[in-house]
Amino acid sequence: MTAHVAWIPQPTAGVSAGPSSYLSAEEAQAAFRGAMRRLAGAVHLVTTRAGEELGGLTATAVCSLTAAPPRVLACINLAGRSYRMICESRVMAVNVLGAEHEEVAKRFANPKCGNPFEGSEQWTQATTGAPLLVGAQASFDCAVEQILVTSTHAIVIGDIRHISYQESGKPLLYAEGQFMSTAPLSFA
Repeated sequence: MTAHVAWIPQPTAGVSAGPSSYLSAEEAQAAFRGAMRRLAGAVHLVTTRAGEELGGLTATAVCSLTAAPPRVLACINLAGRSYRMICESRVMAVNVLGAEHEEVAKRFANPKCGNPFEGSEQWTQATTGAPLLVGAQASFDCAVEQILVTSTHAIVIGDIRHISYQESGKPLLYAEGQFMSTAPLSFA
């Protein structure tokens, strides 16, 4: 097992955070991606509707924000069509995928897929009109509360208007560049 250590320069004048030889921008991005591959994440579909047009993407950068009021956040690439649709409509749904949803996750992650909603899955809607995946482990129907733009992505904060969830099931996870699910740990 090899551990990698990388010092990334910070834009603070006159302050040294590590050794004198820093990584180039390309090396820093490669180190960041390598380290982030170790971060297992639950897989979600972030979906939206702008008029009659549906949009969505596969995301792992999603989490709860507050319980009172109930809010979630999703980090979304600024270059994507779904981001523009969320900005226009101010609605999104966060659909938490189960282990049985790997194919739909791959479809929504593929920019070459024509219409990722055209599959065997069933869709519904609740308060905002954003698409909710029937059978998702959980679905959060949200009105967009705030959008914070940083570099290449936006942090989209959703004010939850409707929640549905399953009582049991295994989550779909993504780590080490592949989809997986959970298994109980056994201790001797």
